[in-house]
Amino acid sequence: MSSDRSYHFPAIWLLTSVGERYKRVDTVAGAAEILLHEWPPIVGKAYRRALEACLNALQDSGPADAVPDALMRAADEAFACYIRVVGGRKRFEEPQTPVSRAQQAIPKRPRISGF
Repeated sequence: MSSDRSYHFPAIWLLTSVGERYKRVDTVAGAAEILLHEWPPIVGKAYRRALEACLNALQDSGPADAVPDALMRAADEAFACYIRVVGGRKRFEEPQTPVSRAQQAIPKRPRISGF
């Protein structure tokens, strides 16, 4: 495993058992740790694929960006709850170019004749 490669991905918060708090997972090593030590007893194909994705990423033989999707599929299979923010902007990100009022307007619906 090369030490200069980043294994981070956008965070996923997992709830692996009742009565526990959500655990933040944002690294391949963190995903592997949860899969190996804190996973619910329901394991199947998606669980094994998630472990394989983690191992491949840690050994530089697979992409690290495959891990979050594999982890969420394994969570679905185990009926574990998770939260993932999709499409959010970073806190200090530069705003995008302004959109004119005309571009923001909702288009008019066409009238359907014959009804």
